[in-house]
Amino acid sequence: MVGNPPGTCGSPLVVVPALRDQYGQDWPFPPVEGPDQPGHDTTWLIFIPGAYTPVCMSELEEVGDLARQLTDMDVGLRLIAPDSAQVLRMVTDQLGLEVPFLSDFWPHGAAAKYYGVLDETTGRPKRVSLLVDRAGTVLEAISSTSGARKMDEHLSVLQKKT
Repeated sequence: MVGNPPGTCGSPLVVVPALRDQYGQDWPFPPVEGPDQPGHDTTWLIFIPGAYTPVCMSELEEVGDLARQLTDMDVGLRLIAPDSAQVLRMVTDQLGLEVPFLSDFWPHGAAAKYYGVLDETTGRPKRVSLLVDRAGTVLEAISSTSGARKMDEHLSVLQKKT
């Protein structure tokens, strides 16, 4: 969806991210809760540059364990990638993932751009994880420029906050 919020006449157009999960269901933005997914006080948004790349697949192989630990801590987890919902479904089925994997396919990269993690050169998000509150405000961030993120870093950040 494209349009100006009320009272912003003449401002650049705001693109509202239109996310869909691996089953094709629409998700609200920010994606802290969705179809059959309760909201949490905090949620990790893990941006994945490309679902079927070797580094991303190595990260995704660790996500199942992370998701179980976060559930015990009452913290949400959402994966977000620029791939189509159909590709994300193939990945979740292949890896047996039971977490929402959201497609930021069209408008292309709108969620990544909203959070300032879109690499404009490649059209893909940077390798960044954001801890957000219910309103979608960023509380913490984890990033990597040289390889896979270690999923246990997400737990370390939460332990430091308590």
